[in-house]
Formats: sequence, C-alpha cells, structure tokens
Amino acid sequence: MTLQAGALDETSAAKPQILRQDSITKGYEPLAVGDQTIASAYLPQTLGIPRGAILLLHDINEHIDSAAIGILRRQLPGYGWNTLSIKIIRFTEASEQEPPATEEGAAVVDEANSAEQAETDEAAATEAENTSADNENTETADTTETAEPAEAEFTAITTAQRLDAALLKLQQQGHENIVLIGQGAGGELALKTLNETAVPVAAVIMINTGELAEGTSMTETAIPILEILGSRQKDTIKQAVLQRQIQMKTEQKTNYQLRQVNGAAHYFASSSRRLTNLVHGWLYTQFFEEEDAP
Repeated sequence: MTLQAGALDETSAAKPQILRQDSITKGYEPLAVGDQTIASAYLPQTLGIPRGAILLLHDINEHIDSAAIGILRRQLPGYGWNTLSIKIIRFTEASEQEPPATEEGAAVVDEANSAEQAETDEAAATEAENTSADNENTETADTTETAEPAEAEFTAITTAQRLDAALLKLQQQGHENIVLIGQGAGGELALKTLNETAVPVAAVIMINTGELAEGTSMTETAIPILEILGSRQKDTIKQAVLQRQIQMKTEQKTNYQLRQVNGAAHYFASSSRRLTNLVHGWLYTQFFEEEDAP
C-alpha cells in the first residue's frame, strides 16, 4: 500500500520523530505530561479580543510547525485565537505499544541525519512563505536538534495522555471555545478525541484528511465540523472527503460543511492567507456572528 499524506500507517506512526527546534519554532514551550514533557508550541492571541483556543494536530511524519498546522498556529493569534500545537508520535491503536529501548534508541541515531535534512528543508520553505505573507519577525535562537525527552528515555507517553494534557492546559486557561484542528491523520485523531476527552470541544476542523479507520465516524457528534480540501490534493483524499460529505447529507446532518481551497496542495504554500481567513471566518460564523450583529 502506498503511504499518502492523510492516510494512517502503523509503521510510519511508530517511527521515532526528531524535532528541529530553532528560530522557526516561534513559541516553543515544552508541555508537561505528568512528570515528563513533550514538544509543543504555544502562541497567545494578539488581537486584544480573545476568541478562544485551538489545539493543532499535525500529520504523520510531520512536526508541530508543519504545513497547514504551522501556518495556522502562527497566523490565527492575529485573529484572536490562542494556538497550541503538540508533537504526536503514534496515530494508531496498534502502535501505542512502545518498542524495546535498545531498538528505538538505535533507530533515532540511524535517522538523525535524514530527519535533520528533511526538517531543515521544510522549515526553510515555511519561513520564506510566512515572511512574504505576514512579514512576521522570527526570534533569534541557537539552533539545536532534540528528540523529545520522553521518547529519548523510552518511557510510554500515550497519544491520549498528550491530548489530555494539551486540552487540560487550554481548559485551565479559561477558554470558552476550544477547537480541534488536524491535518491528514491529525484530522482523524481530532475526530476520535471527541469521544475520549472530558474537556468540552466546541468545533472540529479537518484538513486534507483521508479515509477514516473502521469505527471512526463523524455522524455521532452534534458539534460543528468543517472539512477543508485542497484542490491539488491526491485523488484518494478527495474521494474520502466527498464520500463523507455524501454520508452527512444522506443522514441529514446539518453540523457539517466542506470548503475547497483552489490551487492548494498539502503544504498550502501559495494559499496560506486564504486558509487562515477560511478557518477564522468559519469559526467566527459559528460562535460570534449573532453576538456582533446590530
């Protein structure tokens, strides 16, 4: 089977991830999970009018500043949204089991060079895009490469624990509207989290998410759901999204909407502002439009 962005893959999900922490990772702030920490980045809203908080979930083999997730986490604070992005290691139930310490440790060493190059290339592309789109100032910091402390010590921090810690942080900050946004496999993870968290979630946005795993469905929730599809995304992703749209219409679910971003592929390199405007516009309609009406 060919792995595509947005598809769940056990092998890829279990592979160690190396986070490149440098000036691109604006707002880098390790998140406490019990007595350990995981990689995360938090940015407070800068509008002066707090709208709520957004937890962002990246795709398989990506990181907290990847693709649409990186764009949204940096741009949405200007619209009044606090953003939090966390590192996800595993995306499937089967890969929750930790590999033996010696095997994972060896894998981290073997993959360091290739992971560094991939992260560097993507970070450079993201930096150029956001500099031209937003004229954002980046912070100067020493460039270091770190694996997450928890994974380096080979202790088991499950995906559920990561999500619980992130959502609890946002809840304790007093945000009334907490939104989940996931790209690719992160979109499916966001949907699954609705049934597994005690923290109230106000809305879910799924970006270029492929076919859902058996047992995962969006028909059982009443909260607003938005799917975003790039017009240049792979056909398998398009088909999965359109099938879900048909299913929601067939079951007369009114809490679901689909929006397409013309010209956008996985990274939204030429569509960053359109993506952010779409996300904020939809959220504003869901939560604030009636309040602000004269």
